Amino acid sequence: MNYLNYYPFRQAISLAPVFGKIFYHFLFYGAVVVFMSGCLGPKKINKWVSRHYEGALLPATGKTNESVTITSSLAQGDDKWSTTEKKTSHFLPLLFYWQWDYKNTCILHTKIVVNNFTTTVGAYAGKKGLKQKLQGQHLQLSVDEAPNTFAIDDKGHMIWVIIYAFGWDNLIVEPQRRDLVVSYKLLGQDGAEVKKGVIRIADRDAGIELKMFQSLKKKTGQYLDQYDAQLTAMSKAVVDKLLTEL
Repeated sequence: MNYLNYYPFRQAISLAPVFGKIFYHFLFYGAVVVFMSGCLGPKKINKWVSRHYEGALLPATGKTNESVTITSSLAQGDDKWSTTEKKTSHFLPLLFYWQWDYKNTCILHTKIVVNNFTTTVGAYAGKKGLKQKLQGQHLQLSVDEAPNTFAIDDKGHMIWVIIYAFGWDNLIVEPQRRDLVVSYKLLGQDGAEVKKGVIRIADRDAGIELKMFQSLKKKTGQYLDQYDAQLTAMSKAVVDKLLTEL
């Protein structure tokens, strides 16, 4: 007796190509997910950062004028504009729903912070009359902590409908907030310490969410413009606090 003539066996054989097609689509879309996640990586982000700051001067810290000296205890590392690391928070491939989270964390060179602070303090302190406030005394400033890290977070979703898949990503460029901390020491005309203290300015930087049909490259550049403006505002806030404390 040929058992293949029975209905259950005939049905199973007829469905075999369908299951094969479904399995093929699973492999195909899985490969697409892996490929797309690999398109955005540290090399590309570092390139965007480098182009944003290309040509910017990274001077050694020192005097902004004869009355103020600025140094920094921040680690300087190598000469690269940024260092980026990619991590996978999770990957959840269920039967009808897939979810993944890839995050590229970018650490900016600390000289970007120090250069912004030095330039801003030099210009803003002059307008605010800090030199007149010092009355011949010397002010030493040290940048001890500063915000210099942001992340591009890619949270992806994919829903399966039989052999078809529909997916979308939620992308956001977000800061890893850190206060700007500056210690100061006021020296008299004889070099003796008159006063010292620490000023802390809260980091209020905000993330930028990528909407449909928007360029991640442009949004990253927009975030870096926002970051630079935030650093400038925080540096000005340090000068304002100094004028009240000295």
